[in-house]
Amino acid sequence: MRSRLMAILCVLSSTIILSGCETNNAQQQSVVSSPAPVADTTTKNKSTLPSPKARPKSDPTYPPAEQVIAWHANQCGGFKVAQVKQTYLGETELKHFFKYMCLNVNTDPNAVMSKLLKLDLAYFWPDDIKQYLWLQKQQVTMQINAKKEQQALNDKMQETLSSLATIEQQLLLREDTKEQ
Repeated sequence: MRSRLMAILCVLSSTIILSGCETNNAQQQSVVSSPAPVADTTTKNKSTLPSPKARPKSDPTYPPAEQVIAWHANQCGGFKVAQVKQTYLGETELKHFFKYMCLNVNTDPNAVMSKLLKLDLAYFWPDDIKQYLWLQKQQVTMQINAKKEQQALNDKMQETLSSLATIEQQLLLREDTKEQ
């Protein structure tokens, strides 16, 4: 097995080296060769001239993570954001989500989680924004779990209170029977 692996590595490395030598030789030959004669551009057809094309759209610009965090802090209050002239991809969706999250995370964390999942899948976020959204998911998940624990605790407390009420009624009935 080891000898087979070594043989494969030798073959791969030799092909890489040889292909590198071939490209280097081709580059050296083009440099050494004499310069091409300059052709008269007035005799060329219009069909051989490159057609002017519109510049491709610029790549979508995502906001930096610091800007996303600032938007979140601004929507939840207590933080001022400096106005930026550039508009970013997903900016309005992020701002609307953060506003919704700040208002509803305590009352309806499940709805916040569903909106967060939709927002996460809506764009191809850069890694730093994906990490921030992941942290928000963890926060909302903790809020959901805390709400479930609180509900379970409230149910247990109601059960205890109802059992205490039945015990109290039984004790009152016993006192009434003793007095008679």
